[in-house]
Amino acid sequence: MSREIQDATLWGMDIVPQLLVNAIITGSIYALVAVGFSLTYGVLKILNFAHGHLMMTGAYLFYFFTVESALSVPTAALATCAATLVIALLTLLIFVNPFDRYSPMLPLVTTLALATILESCVSMIFGVNVKALDSGSSAESIQFGSVFITPLQVVIAVTALMMLVLIAFLMHSTSFGRRVRAMSERLAAAQALAINSPAMKGLVFTLGTVLSVYAGIMIGYETNLQPTMGHGYTMKALAAMILGGLGNLWGTILGCYTLGVLENFAVGLDFGAYSLPAGYKDAFAYFIILVVLLIRPEGLLSFRRRVA
Repeated sequence: MSREIQDATLWGMDIVPQLLVNAIITGSIYALVAVGFSLTYGVLKILNFAHGHLMMTGAYLFYFFTVESALSVPTAALATCAATLVIALLTLLIFVNPFDRYSPMLPLVTTLALATILESCVSMIFGVNVKALDSGSSAESIQFGSVFITPLQVVIAVTALMMLVLIAFLMHSTSFGRRVRAMSERLAAAQALAINSPAMKGLVFTLGTVLSVYAGIMIGYETNLQPTMGHGYTMKALAAMILGGLGNLWGTILGCYTLGVLENFAVGLDFGAYSLPAGYKDAFAYFIILVVLLIRPEGLLSFRRRVA
């Protein structure tokens, strides 16, 4: 028995509960970012490579309102939400719609350009140094057996679950969701049924951006903010969406939590005499993209359609 305990300790199995908690927190943040990414692709049929940078910009706006302007958190949240809505609509009107009518590939280029513009603007205004939102007592850990978790991490997991449930309700129990699903399936048929596609596209795009900005604010409280963070989270969202299936909302959510588990367990466990440095954690997004595209390009929850 002592031999089994020794082997478990050697392989780091004693920290599995902590790694599971960390994976849930990580997956929750990824899900908030990737849901908007998946909704945008499902309705607009474009990959918005500025999605993570919009998240980063909104998080920095919240930092400006709370830290530099000393506004209360509710007031700062409302101001950030209003500014995010304006930025999202301008992105759609200037960088997406004028080019999407010619080719779905053109917005890939224009959103990449927008990502560079946003990163440069934030760097010039706020500087390139790391910024952090004051979390106060929420940084103190609470111990449950061998598991440590902070109140902020509980808030992240619970609010992420609440928002995902709300998205599920919107998509499956409201007329808004039925219109969105109709547009994602057959845009021409949806327009023939008098669905206002430009308005629906704007609503979906802004909803996805607001969800990602909330994730960015939670990241600012949990770790820190930096102008270069946008690209990394865009790639995490893309990896999760490819893993679950392009345009499949629930597959994307599953992919987010799967990615969180893989990342935390890969760098958290000791494989005998070997262990992966924490710096390799971000490489898993690229690795998953390559493997899934080679083995199952339709994703985990997507199935090939029959061809007549």
